[in-house]
Amino acid sequence: LLVSQTIPSFTGTTADNKSVSIPSVSKGKYALICFASSKKAQADLETWLDPVYNRYIAKTGFMDDMFDVDVFFVPIFNGAEGAMQEGIKRRFLETAQKDLWPHLIFCDKSLKVTLGSLNMQKEDVPYFFFLDKEGKIVYQTSGAYTEEKFDAIDELVIE
Repeated sequence: LLVSQTIPSFTGTTADNKSVSIPSVSKGKYALICFASSKKAQADLETWLDPVYNRYIAKTGFMDDMFDVDVFFVPIFNGAEGAMQEGIKRRFLETAQKDLWPHLIFCDKSLKVTLGSLNMQKEDVPYFFFLDKEGKIVYQTSGAYTEEKFDAIDELVIE
């Protein structure tokens, strides 16, 4: 487990073309960073989209204002997929709601090397890292959404 390790710093460009640096962009706030590096991982990642969006981005629930969490979705492109990045980005911009654009970060191909210390060995599952207000990993999980995983994150925010 990587808990209490600081997430490696990396920079990228959001879908709305703003440059961001993780974890410094979220200093002083909690952050949920979600990585996916294949179509199968993307399918599992999508199971998280509605609950994460509703709780942390749109804040649609009764007490969701108390959940002040930055959320970033980061596709990891490697090899031939790197060349497809522009097409994937263009499709996302055509289909996704505009309020999601600041939460999607596109990075260069060296991201996989940068993140090597995070032990994301399986390309067919998404990885989730929940950071405290100093950028340290306080929770990590992978795979499809479950209530238990989401509750574990919520409990860290409420503490």
